[in-house]
Amino acid sequence: MSTKQTDKAFAPVESRETTIRVAGVERVIRTEVGGKVRTVKQLEAAHTKAVKAALVEMRRANLANLHRKAAELKAARWYPLRDLDVKEVNNSIRRAERGTFPTHGTPGASTAPFPKVKFTDEVPAYLVEIEPGHYATDEAAEQLSFC
Repeated sequence: MSTKQTDKAFAPVESRETTIRVAGVERVIRTEVGGKVRTVKQLEAAHTKAVKAALVEMRRANLANLHRKAAELKAARWYPLRDLDVKEVNNSIRRAERGTFPTHGTPGASTAPFPKVKFTDEVPAYLVEIEPGHYATDEAAEQLSFC
């Protein structure tokens, strides 16, 4: 009997589970290996598709609340960020009706790409050895010596 090596990695886990919450309503999405879903890549794709479909459905179910919120904001007294709040609610209504998602993340460290790092055995000249195998900059080494 011979075995054939393939590039496909079969799913070592049997399922993926995600809990989503929209307007206080919580829902668990579970995707299991079986049928057409046999590899990790297929499992991740099927689970992502299921989560997106559930989010679209839950957002559409919440449309009445969004319309009520928009009406409340428009009728409220003016405050400095009211126009921005109205715009955000209207964008949420538009996305819920169309079934789309924002195409960009919020700016900040959480969405910034991780810089490429090249690991070598050489220690840069600007680092000082504070313990065997541990290095820090001069400023950090001074602060660590006081502790």
